[in-house]
Amino acid sequence: MQDASNHHWYLIGPDGARGVDLTLSRGAGMTTAEVQAILDADPSADVGARGGSDPVARLRDLWNDETVADVLYPTAGLSVLQMDDIELQEACCRAYNDWLIEFCAVDPVRLVGLALLATNDMERAVAELERTRASGLRGAIIWSAPPPGSSFFDDDYEPLWAAAAAARMPVSLHILAGRKLSMNIRQFNQDLEGTFYAAFETRQEIHRSVCELIAAGVFERHPDLRVVAAEAGIEYAGNLERKLDSGYTSFWKKFASLTMTPSEYFRRNVYLTYINDPLGLNNLRFTGADHFMWSGDYPHQASVWPESRRAIERDLDAVDGIDDDTLDKLTVANVARLYDIDVDEVALPSPAIAADVEHGARASA
Repeated sequence: MQDASNHHWYLIGPDGARGVDLTLSRGAGMTTAEVQAILDADPSADVGARGGSDPVARLRDLWNDETVADVLYPTAGLSVLQMDDIELQEACCRAYNDWLIEFCAVDPVRLVGLALLATNDMERAVAELERTRASGLRGAIIWSAPPPGSSFFDDDYEPLWAAAAAARMPVSLHILAGRKLSMNIRQFNQDLEGTFYAAFETRQEIHRSVCELIAAGVFERHPDLRVVAAEAGIEYAGNLERKLDSGYTSFWKKFASLTMTPSEYFRRNVYLTYINDPLGLNNLRFTGADHFMWSGDYPHQASVWPESRRAIERDLDAVDGIDDDTLDKLTVANVARLYDIDVDEVALPSPAIAADVEHGARASA
């Protein structure tokens, strides 16, 4: 739906609640004021980056920004995971996945697609994970927290964890996609109270879910499973490790069936993404850098595109002593290892844009 008051396009949920601002979701490199000025002059203007719907445009934009491969997360799809209508939710997930499979097929080496999974029925969720894996997608995204009254301690998820581990499909939990927040999140960017609480709680929800997975022994039973805590930052990692280990030793060790400390599972099985996080980077001496991954967030308005290198350098200016090896882990090596990306192959321009770039040119980040 287009709002006549600002000419933005919005996703409207089945209950009529206004959801994702699709216009600003493609506003990379632009301020809200710049977007609005264009729409005020021409309400029908096609504003923003094209790479959310055009894979060739995405590859071209990323290459020009010195980004050689991209893990694709949904935008409006995050709202789909909050739907109450289970049949509609599953149908929306399948439709999105079919579209994404076609999108990534333009260059499956450089475009790493994540299947959107409804997990109300685990048998159907596993079938969709396996279907999308066979069709070229390389990860999955589920709700960042189950509905009220349930948790990731529940055994219901065991078939999904086993299937994801066997298929080498990392499972992502992304902010703004939690069922426990489904009521509050509908007021995000709508009023002060809803936006204030959602901004805090959606990240805390990710932290809690990660802790549940560790404490429930999910990674003990499925050592090859990898989970990504997406867009919740890295600044909390050191504090979370301390709380997990101290709480485990002092309180809940007698109830758990773990052969490692909680922080060891956290570092081995859980990957964290960030866009700008100088505080987290300053804590690398406590946490290490082996499971952190920088994100450009293209084509969203929060993206640092088209000046990603400059944004990374600004973070480094605020950090004491990050060497080249650590920087490579954060920006290249960790994500390449997680999704089995051939760094040498993607260092060359995509065949889809080869004619548009200088022969032999290389992106370097």
